[in-house]
Amino acid sequence: MAPPTRVNMFRRLIWAARLGVLLLVVVVAISLDASSSSSHRNEVRQQWQTKADDISLKLQSSILQNIQTVWGLAANVSIQPDINGQRFRELASVVISLAPELQNIGLAPGFVIRHIYPLEGNKAALGLDLTAQSLSPEQIDALLDSRREVFSGPINLVQGGQGLAGRIPIFEQATGEFWGVVSVILDLEKLYSSIGLDRLEDGFNLALSSSSDITDTESVFFSTGSIPWTNPVKSRIRMRGTTWMVFAEPAKGWPDHPRQPWIFRGSLFALLAIIAGGVFWLTSLMSRDREMQRRLWGLFELAPMGIGLFSVHSNRLLRANPTFESQFGKSVQSLDFFDQPLDVHGEPLANRPGVQETLREHARISGLEGYYMAPGHDEPSPIMLHGLQLDNYGNEPVVWLITEDISERKKVDHLKNEFISTVSHELRTPLTSISGSLGLLANNAVGELPEKASKLAHIAYRNSQQLTFLINDLLDMEKLVAGKMPFRSEHYVLQNLVHESVENIATFAQQRDIDLQVSELPAVTVHVDRQRLNQAITNLLSNAIKFSPAGSSVDIFASQREESVRLCIRDHGEGVAPHFREHIFQKFSQADASDRRVSGGTGLGLAITRELMTRMDGTVDYESIPGEGATFWLELPVAG
Repeated sequence: MAPPTRVNMFRRLIWAARLGVLLLVVVVAISLDASSSSSHRNEVRQQWQTKADDISLKLQSSILQNIQTVWGLAANVSIQPDINGQRFRELASVVISLAPELQNIGLAPGFVIRHIYPLEGNKAALGLDLTAQSLSPEQIDALLDSRREVFSGPINLVQGGQGLAGRIPIFEQATGEFWGVVSVILDLEKLYSSIGLDRLEDGFNLALSSSSDITDTESVFFSTGSIPWTNPVKSRIRMRGTTWMVFAEPAKGWPDHPRQPWIFRGSLFALLAIIAGGVFWLTSLMSRDREMQRRLWGLFELAPMGIGLFSVHSNRLLRANPTFESQFGKSVQSLDFFDQPLDVHGEPLANRPGVQETLREHARISGLEGYYMAPGHDEPSPIMLHGLQLDNYGNEPVVWLITEDISERKKVDHLKNEFISTVSHELRTPLTSISGSLGLLANNAVGELPEKASKLAHIAYRNSQQLTFLINDLLDMEKLVAGKMPFRSEHYVLQNLVHESVENIATFAQQRDIDLQVSELPAVTVHVDRQRLNQAITNLLSNAIKFSPAGSSVDIFASQREESVRLCIRDHGEGVAPHFREHIFQKFSQADASDRRVSGGTGLGLAITRELMTRMDGTVDYESIPGEGATFWLELPVAG
């Protein structure tokens, strides 16, 4: 039992853990709220960045589409460098009709505008030297080197408004010499309208600037509002000769949190309450569990049965109660001790699954009996083992092993067996005489009986036979348990023994309309008592026949392993219920113990079979799926 000071310390730790978890959850909730707001701001900025990029892409695409149309005119001039004004106006009118955002088109051989379309409102541009007006030396070099269009602007137009100037170089096709340029002016108002800048949704602040600094108001040439900008998103429009920037942000500013923050915060609060409640619930369970452990260890110390706690990894004994120590003293330090049981005569038990093997397969053992040497005793004491493997004892998986001294029970069993043996011996002689007499009467050996008397005689004869079987089984069981049944083991071919057993029970199978199917058996030799092995095989065959529906079959087959052979007998009946596994090999055990059961029997057949196989260094077991039959097997070592 834990002292009061340790109990108080544990309670303080529980409350400290509760407060610590509560504080941690609050900090995490605040962090999640801040993270959610930041994530929402980033998401909104990303949406606005997408809008700005879309406007940038549309604007650039519209500019290039218009310029691409003009390239057709430049191609004609490169072929006909001596183009006249009439031909130029014809071509330019077609281009203007295809590119409605163009303000005018000028033809400038040697960078001096000689022709312009439309002429009305643009006469002032005739004779204009572009190198002295809007083309810088760097733009001229770029135009000549790349042979691609260059742009200037935005520029203020004489006729009002703003425009974007584009210059397309012309090189004579025949000589490859530079001829001049086609100069076009795009009307920015029409350009803005073509991509929908005049139809922006409410709350959309947009600006176009030739500078990357939004505070440089002189560089802004288009804006939907005059509010002070906070932190707009940017998108760059790159054109040869000039670069524009698109700025965008919400008119009401960037949001600090989602539109309905209390939904998220309310969820966080609910989660906080759930976690806090869960922590209090779990710590309360821990407190109750610790209290139960204190009580458990009290029972552990005072239990009348021996209890040992063993490590799964090392098999060593971790802790034992006083009863366990009084049973074994210091002789048990490892779980290996219980893997070496003795029989009633002090000889090692062979071919019995060990404690550790059983725990590995089933994680528990129940009712496993064996004899073990105890300190201060000349003879081994009978011990019944119960065990359970647990995955957490501190941080180490352990095995709880309960050892029950069943010496008194064995004494009572011995007295009971002696009583049964005495009664059976005393009953066998008169019962044999009675059964023989009833058989003679039932078969009319002393004269034909009336119908009613004959029926009663047959019933009495059948019951006397059943009683004879029971007494014989009881005597066999008593001999096996007492070690008085003689065994004369020799080498036999398993095939011959199996066929002999099948022939012996064939008549019973025919009466039940059961077909015995014997598969090809391995030619192995076993060292057994012929009569006792036949008795074991016959017991299993008899059970399989009794529990199989009429018209079905019983399959007999065998499989050889490394140093053993397994003889299997499979029926197609209802199978064995899972809850009956622990009792099936015990004496007088029957799945249907009622007086209305369909199949007869004493309930000793399987118990006798197990004892017979143990004495011949073999095992008996089965596997079954309810409703799909059962497969019983006898496993014997192959003779060397």
